[in-house]
Amino acid sequence: MSNDTQRIEIITGRERRRRYTAHEKVRFVEETMQPGMTVSAVARMHGLSPSLLFGWRRRMAEGG
Repeated sequence: MSNDTQRIEIITGRERRRRYTAHEKVRFVEETMQPGMTVSAVARMHGLSPSLLFGWRRRMAEGG
């Protein structure tokens, strides 16, 4: 039997989208640049859409 834990996030109220700080975005993008890591793997670990993470990577590469 595995000891893996799962995180479930319940969003209540009017706001439906999760807001990420600039610090969180940078941290997630930096994780994708670690040896052996992929955008898809990092996205799964943090409950993100891979396309969102790819967009952040592109903007950071452009200097944004």
